[in-house]
Amino acid sequence: MNFFSVRPRLFIINTDGALRLEMGKTGLAAIVRDEKGQIIYLWSRQDKPMTCNEAEYAAAIMALEKIHALRNPPYLLRILSDSQVLVHQMSGIATARAPALRQMQMKLRGLLVQFEKVEFQHIPREQNRLADAIANDAADGREMR
Repeated sequence: MNFFSVRPRLFIINTDGALRLEMGKTGLAAIVRDEKGQIIYLWSRQDKPMTCNEAEYAAAIMALEKIHALRNPPYLLRILSDSQVLVHQMSGIATARAPALRQMQMKLRGLLVQFEKVEFQHIPREQNRLADAIANDAADGREMR
C-alpha cells in the first residue's frame, strides 16, 4: 500500500541489528519516517547468525531493498544508525577490511545508485531505541513486515 499520491522527497530511516548468539539468530529492523517525522513503514526480520557489524549492514540493505520495491520511492534517503562502523565505511571515512563486510558494502553501494541521494548519519544509541527494540524482537522471532 502506498500512502503517497506524489513522489515523496525524503525518507528518514533508522536501522539496527541485534544478535542472539545463544540461539544462533539475528534480528534486523528498519523504521521509515517521512519529512514530518511520521512513521510510514516499519520492517523487521529474523536472519541467520552474523557478526554485529554484518547485522548493521544487513538492516540497511533490507531497508533499501524494501524501499526500492515501493511503487513510488523517494528521491532522498537519510539513513540513521548507531553503528559508527557502518556510517564511517559508507561515508568513506573508514575502509571495510573484513571480506564479509566488503561484500555487504558492495551490495549496499549497488542499492544506493537507485536513489538520487543517500546520506548516512551516526546517532547515539539512545536515539535509536525503537529500532533496537524492534531488532531485538525480530531476533526473538517476532517480525514485522
